Amino acid sequence: MAHWMRTNRRRESGVVHLWPVMKWIGVTVLVASGAMLVVWQQTQNAALARGIEECRLNMEKKRRDNVQLGLQIAQLEKPEVLEWKNQVWRLGLVMPSENQIVRVGPNDRFTPSPRPGTRAVRNPGAVALRH
Repeated sequence: MAHWMRTNRRRESGVVHLWPVMKWIGVTVLVASGAMLVVWQQTQNAALARGIEECRLNMEKKRRDNVQLGLQIAQLEKPEVLEWKNQVWRLGLVMPSENQIVRVGPNDRFTPSPRPGTRAVRNPGAVALRH
């Protein structure tokens, strides 16, 4: 038998071989990192669920506020309220006379007629260039 093949099991019984230990450490690290990943994902899902619920509650609050503000606007647009504020604030606003009112039907196209003494504009959306 060759010299390098002879081993004394009694003398080497306390020796720990490195490769099996490294395999077990690697497996343990792999399992622990997988467990930590699962816990992290669960935490992220819980945080996302809380954020969604907060956004939903915030949206419901905004809807309620919009309804309340719509009611307030409707109350403030009443003719009696407007007349009262006109008198209290002394704005001097009056109803327009009949010749200041232009009535437009659903099928009528509104094209304003030029006032006397003004120049008629052919294309009101065009910009005049100065030279």
